[in-house]
Amino acid sequence: MCWSRDYLGGQTTKSISDAKCKIYIKGIEAGTLTENDNGSYSFEYEPRCRITHIPSESYTIEDEVDYASLIESVKNRIGSIPAIEVFFSTEFIYKEKGSDINLFSTINYGIDSILSLLIELDKEIGIEASKTRKILQDKIAKLKFHRIPKDAWFIDDYVFYREGNVFEKDERFEVITPITTGVKYTHFCELLHVEITDDFIQDTFEAFKRMHIVSFSKQKKIMPTLLTLHKDGVLSMVMFESSIKTTTYRKINEIASDIKAGADIIAVFLVGEMIYYNNPELLNLDYRHRVTNSHSEMLSFNMITKDNSAQYLINSETIIDNSKDCLFPTLIKVKTDESISFVYPIVEAFSIAT
Repeated sequence: MCWSRDYLGGQTTKSISDAKCKIYIKGIEAGTLTENDNGSYSFEYEPRCRITHIPSESYTIEDEVDYASLIESVKNRIGSIPAIEVFFSTEFIYKEKGSDINLFSTINYGIDSILSLLIELDKEIGIEASKTRKILQDKIAKLKFHRIPKDAWFIDDYVFYREGNVFEKDERFEVITPITTGVKYTHFCELLHVEITDDFIQDTFEAFKRMHIVSFSKQKKIMPTLLTLHKDGVLSMVMFESSIKTTTYRKINEIASDIKAGADIIAVFLVGEMIYYNNPELLNLDYRHRVTNSHSEMLSFNMITKDNSAQYLINSETIIDNSKDCLFPTLIKVKTDESISFVYPIVEAFSIAT
């Protein structure tokens, strides 16, 4: 299955002398432009549908099928997994025919690079930008596509409940900070009035905890939030809300994949509301039934580094009670089995990363 589409949706200049030219993204050959009869340029690409599920497995549907057949294939595959519930995601990937590069995974970089190049050229040349170039710059600056998380375009999260043979699709939204540039941990700590020491991982975690304790004390609710800290002290954070747990599992696995691929991430922090049960037998029920028998609600903070993984808990009521006296309550560190923890993919990624 493949389509031909005008590259970047428009005409190219006739300064491209050959009938074909290469597309390079981050220095890697990503495709070949072919000149059409009308003077525009296009390339052939083909879609793939990748299914990732928990219990963990990933596979790609590569055969040419219509959408209805694709959905039926996914349902049959997920339904054959012997579990009371299966959390899974579908991701549509677009690659040039014969290439392994996902074109949309680097589109943000490409658009920002083109705009930056034009701006720097104007500065270097030292003359007023031509009307044509100014129009082009304005059009690029107004593009919205690359500013929206790829999750919104190409990924859907689902859960399958064996009881009743129910497939449920998520409803979600997310906020990413920052959008284009990184924030230094020092700015984050200063904002939350956390003293900066020689341990910038711990400093960042203290600010992360304080941010969400204060937020919860005011709103009585927080969105699950993931913060990644890089070795240069730059952090990025994503806050999201979803109707099902699959989104959290997927995002954890995405960060784990980045670490395995060589990303310079040195710590990952995660916070979310957690439900505890006083009856272990409830774990034999799917989430729909477990949640109606909850024992207590806690705020859970996880800190994962290459050398350590720790979970800290605090009762929701404790946060609210302490906030009345403007106090920051003490979190309780709990001992967990890393091998069954939901953050284990990140723990494992750190353990094998070079």
